[in-house]
Amino acid sequence: MLDDVSIDALQSAMRGLSARQRAISDDIANVDTPFYRAHSVTFEADLKRALDSGDDPLTVRPTSTLSNAAAGLNGNNVNITAETTQSVDTELAYQLALRAAGDRFSLYRTAIAGA
Repeated sequence: MLDDVSIDALQSAMRGLSARQRAISDDIANVDTPFYRAHSVTFEADLKRALDSGDDPLTVRPTSTLSNAAAGLNGNNVNITAETTQSVDTELAYQLALRAAGDRFSLYRTAIAGA
């Protein structure tokens, strides 16, 4: 009963969102560090591909890459406005995934209690 692909997909998504939030935090913390390169974390396409092909979503791992965006005079390419916006988006997506997982477990509790 607990072998549920939706829970596994949500867990994988939360792992990817958490990795993205750590990268964003690092980028913001280094906004003034000379020659620091911003990071980008992706996982959504791999997660979708795993779900579409019937593969285990828990095998999906987030991928971190360095940004190729133009750098400022100090060689740093962190865009604080973009990072802040992406941080908010990532936090909201994480909260949504967490809520979806909680709702799924509530369904399990209801089913067990009603049995």
